Amino acid sequence: MHIEILLLACVLTTTAQKLRTFSVALSSSPIYPNETEILNHTLSADSSFGVLTHFWVTGEPALDFATFSYYIDGETQPSIVFIPSMLVGAGFNDQAAPWGTKWMGKGANERGWFNNFRVPFQKSIRVTGKLASSETQSFTLPINARLVLQKIENRLYEALDFVTVANITTGQGFLLSHTLAVSSASINFIEGCYHAYTEYDQPFPGEGISTGTEDYFDSAFTFDAGQFHFEISGFTHFKNQEGTFELSAYRMHDMDPIFFTNGFRFVWRNGDLLDDRGVKCILESGGHPAGSPAKSIVTSYAWVYVW
Repeated sequence: MHIEILLLACVLTTTAQKLRTFSVALSSSPIYPNETEILNHTLSADSSFGVLTHFWVTGEPALDFATFSYYIDGETQPSIVFIPSMLVGAGFNDQAAPWGTKWMGKGANERGWFNNFRVPFQKSIRVTGKLASSETQSFTLPINARLVLQKIENRLYEALDFVTVANITTGQGFLLSHTLAVSSASINFIEGCYHAYTEYDQPFPGEGISTGTEDYFDSAFTFDAGQFHFEISGFTHFKNQEGTFELSAYRMHDMDPIFFTNGFRFVWRNGDLLDDRGVKCILESGGHPAGSPAKSIVTSYAWVYVW
């Protein structure tokens, strides 16, 4: 998930008795279920104190239940931990807007929380963000949401073609589930990576979702442990018959939804490219094919909630 965030602070420089402002402004910055560092600032030797003066954040729906923490003066446990809506005095995730006081408010219909409580520190301040342990436990579908199934059925793709398995031109939502079935003369289609474009016009490579096909489906090394059926992923079919490889797998995203805010593309590649260092998934063209990918026949389902 990605956020937009702005933090402003000021520092008193003792030698010149001057106040100096510093800030962090992050656009499309990632935030994860594990704690993500947003700001880490230590005062210089000639500064006597600092004050965090402004907090503003917006982003995808799961942000409403993310927690932000302030570690002040080297704390190992944060003395301030909050979710954005309660920081501005709005319980029950009430999204009413616009409104504000000199201390706090909300300037957008969805998120856009801000707060001006002054947070003093004498040595350092560290700010982190963390998604709720399960986004979908906290996230409720909007009443106007609808479930869309986008399909590809037995379509032939050339080696290294990009296969757009979900194509939502406008609106918000999240990817719920994806199933892929491929038949090819080469198993090297499995080198293909997944890319999520969480805004429709986001340039390549978008957000890298896997470093190979089997990685996306929670396995590795060409599914070397064999077929499986997990709660969130499965490797459901494999056959190598007379030089034709068949494979199918599914992936659920109820535990880790891929949210989007302004249209969405979800893209798999029929094989992939290596750069001169051997790094995969980062080249749109050029480089060296990983193995010898061939033409593939693809069937795909992508289940997407949109609103």
